[in-house]
Amino acid sequence: MVDGLENATLNSGAKASARSRFESTKQRFFGQLLLSMKLPTVIAAAKAHLSAGQSVVLQLVTTAESILDRRLGDLSPDERANLEIDLSPREYV
Repeated sequence: MVDGLENATLNSGAKASARSRFESTKQRFFGQLLLSMKLPTVIAAAKAHLSAGQSVVLQLVTTAESILDRRLGDLSPDERANLEIDLSPREYV
């Protein structure tokens, strides 16, 4: 993808694809890391509700809707006209 001697990009499509895959993998990793950090508290709360005779429903996926809402709320009208929104969980990492 990159020439080691001249440091020039030989195939920009391949380079972009590799970067995209890396970023996707990185986001999945940190998402799983955050989930694993939350699980002890969630399991304890679920056990407490079950022992109290209540039902427990867990959702282990996200739509990133709350992140999108926060990002949109931070935008000015000019920025909304040219949307470029980063939905990565940067404030949590």
